[in-house]
Amino acid sequence: MMGADEEKTVRLIQGLQREIKELVEEFEGRVVGTAGDSAFGEFDSVVNAVRCARRIQEEQSRLNAERPEDERVNSRIGIHLGDVIVEDYNVYGDGVNIAARLEPLADPGGICLSEAVYQQVRTKLDLPVQDIGLRELKNIAHPIHLYKIPPVAIARAAITTVSGDDPDVREDEIEAAVRSWVEDVIRARRLVPLLIGAFLLASPAVLFRTAGVFPTAGAILMGTVMGRVWSLRTGRSGGTRVGLGIGIAYGSFLTGWSVVTNALFVLAGLIVAATGVAGGVRRARGVPELGRRASRAQ
Repeated sequence: MMGADEEKTVRLIQGLQREIKELVEEFEGRVVGTAGDSAFGEFDSVVNAVRCARRIQEEQSRLNAERPEDERVNSRIGIHLGDVIVEDYNVYGDGVNIAARLEPLADPGGICLSEAVYQQVRTKLDLPVQDIGLRELKNIAHPIHLYKIPPVAIARAAITTVSGDDPDVREDEIEAAVRSWVEDVIRARRLVPLLIGAFLLASPAVLFRTAGVFPTAGAILMGTVMGRVWSLRTGRSGGTRVGLGIGIAYGSFLTGWSVVTNALFVLAGLIVAATGVAGGVRRARGVPELGRRASRAQ
């Protein structure tokens, strides 16, 4: 691509790395380095690392479908779990080296996981995984058992084929998706504000004589929390604002204020939600997702 159009390719790489950085941060990680057309992300949660990596590949697959053949980008992602040495803003150690060795073993558009990663996520994430056995890695003392997550387009085709033959598979997919959403919601930092919002939303006016302020606050809080969960699930940045806007608009109907005041609140909520939708659309035109506790994408 550099040989065909150097300037356009540089812009494409810069946009890719910018979008990856945003997604890594959304999944509570950080990008600790970029070199050439690669990016290195570090996470405290290996589950978030794999989710982030999958979202990057899903978004890239979607964008590639909209691009001309000569502008399509196919990246590989390697993810490893291990201790690292943190010095200033950089991380070092065997875990970093292993992640770097896994990346070229992934298929274009796919992900390669070490045994350590697989054991942590196999019961938590519903992803197609292929066991590729023990592999020798350059400059790594011992062989490591590896697994692959296939490119998004291939995985979707396989699911579609099987689902068409077996209705039970479709039910399993729906159950897995619902279970995954619930897991995101009940994580402690989201469950508590969600419960507080539900309590405020349900609080009767006779208990809190505040002209509907508490139910309105509950609607706004619940909308914001659910919008944040949606952002993490989809990898798009506007979800929190969409949820906040919907909460503001809905909350206005729970107040005892004047019609004019309520109409202004509805308008304000719709404007906030619209900015979130616009932000999500802008983000979707970039490119998305990476892995942590040592992962490298190229």
